[in-house]
Amino acid sequence: MKRLFIPLMVASIALLASACKKVDRIEVRPTQLKLYEAGQTSTLTAKGVAEEGEPVEAQLEFASSDTKVATVDATGKVSAVKSGSATITIKTGEKSATVPVEVIIPTAILIKGAPFTLTGIGSEVVVEAEVQDDAGRPVKEAKLEYASADANVVEVDGNRLVAKAAGTTTVTATSAKLKQTFDVTVKPPEVDSVAFEAVPAVLKVGESAPLTVVAKGGDGAAVQGVSFAFTSSNEKIATVDATGKVTAVKAGSVTIKAEGGSKAAETKLTIKK
Repeated sequence: MKRLFIPLMVASIALLASACKKVDRIEVRPTQLKLYEAGQTSTLTAKGVAEEGEPVEAQLEFASSDTKVATVDATGKVSAVKSGSATITIKTGEKSATVPVEVIIPTAILIKGAPFTLTGIGSEVVVEAEVQDDAGRPVKEAKLEYASADANVVEVDGNRLVAKAAGTTTVTATSAKLKQTFDVTVKPPEVDSVAFEAVPAVLKVGESAPLTVVAKGGDGAAVQGVSFAFTSSNEKIATVDATGKVTAVKAGSVTIKAEGGSKAAETKLTIKK
């Protein structure tokens, strides 16, 4: 009986000693929280610790500095309400610890400068956009992806939009569950003049030669992406196809006309036997 009594006594003394120890600090894990959806939860694990580092039994109380942003129950479970910042305080007696909570609920994609108009094939624009939470704050870590409804009109390369043909299409920006569409219009380039280049002086009957035409803007620079329509003043002397290739039919003189961008140019050809 004495042998049984001694271990019980030792255990009781150890328990009493533990109960007498005071809380030196409160340890909490995790030390900070980020929540990204309304209703999302995360539970804090907290305990009282003595000066020597041993856990101490303590009645812990949890409170939120802003229950409109995040709430916390008696077990330490934190729930997101809306975007913003709050602080969870854990107390026991005069000791306390705090955990910062950031609630970030993405709700909108803001496209700067949309809708876009691109002038000329090959022209491009870099899209500047940001995801915002329901407090109107930018969500810096949000990733954005873009997709074109018609890649034949507008091609997407990362956040760069490239004009491929005249027309209008929509581009969709996506970030997780969020989507935002915007229009992109490609207009024909503004042409100030059209001119023939590399025109053969003479063609012999049966010969063919391509004609090169260039469109220029008001600054004299070549304008890319202009389509041309070609006509011959006399197809009995020379014909011209849609690409500008002239074929000599019989001897004589002929005028070839090129029209593009509301401008036109002419060149004369001599056909010899």
